[in-house]
Amino acid sequence: MSGRSSDRKKTTCSKTTTIIGPMLLLLFATSAAFAIKVPRGMDTCPSLKVCLQLLDAVVPATDDGEGSNSEVLARDLSRFGDAAKHELLNRATGNQPGWRNVAGAILSDWPTWDPSDVPALRKALQMNPGGWLARPLGRIATPEAIQVLVEDLPRGEENQTDFALSHLGARAIPYLFPLLKNDLSAASAARVISAMDPVPLSYASGWVTIALDPHKDRDERIAALRGLAALGPNAKPASAELRKLLGAPEASLRRETGIALHAVRDPSVIVELAKECRPKAEAHDSIAIDAVVCLRDVADFGIDGRDAGPYLLQFLGSANGAEQAYGILALGLIGYDEASTKIEGALKSPDWRIVNAAVWSLGWLGDGNATSQLDAIASSYWLPEVGQNAKRSADAIRSPTGHLDIAEWRLRENGVPRDPFWFVSDGIPGKNLECTSNHWRWKDLSFKLSRPNGRASSLRFRKEPMFGELVGTDNGEWGGQLAWLPYKGQSEILLRDNVAGMDYASDGDIGAVVYSGLAHMSFNFGYVLKVSLDSGGTWNQSEIARLPGEPVAWSTITAGLFAVEANNRVVVFSTREGILGLASCAADK
Repeated sequence: MSGRSSDRKKTTCSKTTTIIGPMLLLLFATSAAFAIKVPRGMDTCPSLKVCLQLLDAVVPATDDGEGSNSEVLARDLSRFGDAAKHELLNRATGNQPGWRNVAGAILSDWPTWDPSDVPALRKALQMNPGGWLARPLGRIATPEAIQVLVEDLPRGEENQTDFALSHLGARAIPYLFPLLKNDLSAASAARVISAMDPVPLSYASGWVTIALDPHKDRDERIAALRGLAALGPNAKPASAELRKLLGAPEASLRRETGIALHAVRDPSVIVELAKECRPKAEAHDSIAIDAVVCLRDVADFGIDGRDAGPYLLQFLGSANGAEQAYGILALGLIGYDEASTKIEGALKSPDWRIVNAAVWSLGWLGDGNATSQLDAIASSYWLPEVGQNAKRSADAIRSPTGHLDIAEWRLRENGVPRDPFWFVSDGIPGKNLECTSNHWRWKDLSFKLSRPNGRASSLRFRKEPMFGELVGTDNGEWGGQLAWLPYKGQSEILLRDNVAGMDYASDGDIGAVVYSGLAHMSFNFGYVLKVSLDSGGTWNQSEIARLPGEPVAWSTITAGLFAVEANNRVVVFSTREGILGLASCAADK
């Protein structure tokens, strides 16, 4: 994603998402780079030779992709005019990788360029595809300069060439269109077109005409369809006629038409899309990635996705709480009010994620029958933000409009745009806990929280039917597990997820309370399981508390009553009744 904004690095993170079991590992490949150093005296060095000698002392031997401070260095060196520019171009094509990068970065901010520089820039870009010197070519913007950029584009993923071409906007389209004909280069061209701002919509109607013309070459028609897909929802008004091609005799045209109609969010494809959405996550999978990817896609159709409603109802019966929450949100966002009664039932769920999803969804649907339940949640729900959302929905339903604005399906959280699915995996953070005494109070009971030592925990059992040891591991983003190691017999893995800690159930049952979860990058989720072994040798597992984030400290208050800190809140729960409320900090003693 390099060069897409003011980012000064040549290489940045890729959008790669991987699932391992219930754990989402979002791993970004980033450059461990530091800013280009600006030597003392660069602004006053008397000659180009002296200035370059100063830089020689700080330029790294390797190409680290760094471009920070290039504006400062370009300002300091540009006073030497074309002589400096040509010397930097020489270094940008030289044998020293570090200087190639630094020279390219400086030249990317060089103030003056003209068409005669295109051959030298082309040579430099050929040596460093997608590199800094794409930017000057974008500023020169002659047909020759644009063609050099287009030649460079298919060589890599998102980079400075993308940046230059996308900023050229509609002027680059005639040069990019031929790339859309080729399966190997089409994705790169479409990526650039989709990044253009403003969107080059002037081409939409022409591309529809080309796609529909049976006398046009097949590759040209496919290129037109790919261009429309790259334009995205903005091209929807011009694209309705493409539905005719869903019955085209050529399989390739049918396929690309379906892709284009999907990309522009045409309702003709929503049912087939919805049929591919099915609940499949395991019970304690806190991400349910397949569901969120599919349901977010459906929800992005807005009310044009309403026909997907009957197919999404199955998510309300999922054994996985994340899938239920995602399904409820999607049903509200597509305006499927036939689901209102079932969504009302979700307000009674012990899982706050499901309740919060139902609160939002009923507000979007304008369900007047739900206002009394929303009022009750607003006045007494244990998680304050869910109560606030319930009040917002109830107030909107009673307002003249009768519902929350369904068009605004991308909300703002602390000033940052976020879609409504975020809280399921991100949790809801509270304010920073300030309780220096670590004395907490629940009603008339006081307690202290204990924090884990290390990444493993265990409990020993020596009472029928449990003779053995429960062992839990927490390996952060790499996942963990809960295993039963009997003194006799075969060991068994009960849970494949991080185990932050455990405690004895202490409620009369022989079993354990297990704290599980993860806080990593944008994800923060947690839950509490109760596990026990029955007389027949079968393990029973039940989720007794869905937390607002990863558990980091806990305490047994009394038999069967526990407290756990998660996402800056101390949640009190019972093995019999689930979450009871939030503890408060007691005065220092």
